[in-house]
Amino acid sequence: MKPSPAVAPSAATPTAQRTATPSRNTNGIIEAPPPLPAKAAAHGAPARRYLNEKVTGVLLEGMKKLAVEQPEDPLRVLGEYLLQRSKEVETS
Repeated sequence: MKPSPAVAPSAATPTAQRTATPSRNTNGIIEAPPPLPAKAAAHGAPARRYLNEKVTGVLLEGMKKLAVEQPEDPLRVLGEYLLQRSKEVETS
């Protein structure tokens, strides 16, 4: 069986625009990234709207907490965070 040759990406392939990452302008000066929205836009399919309204914000807060704390057991910490926030939302 012949190994398939490695395919190098084409120079014409456009690079995806990164979000919230510093970039350099044409003068080589690093520019601050644009601010991320505090809330997800209310558009799309019903399932997407539901998740954006009820889950996404709290989940992103929990993931930011993980990034800062970097615990050894991130899934347990995230799960506990989500349970805590769920109780807070239910009581308010």
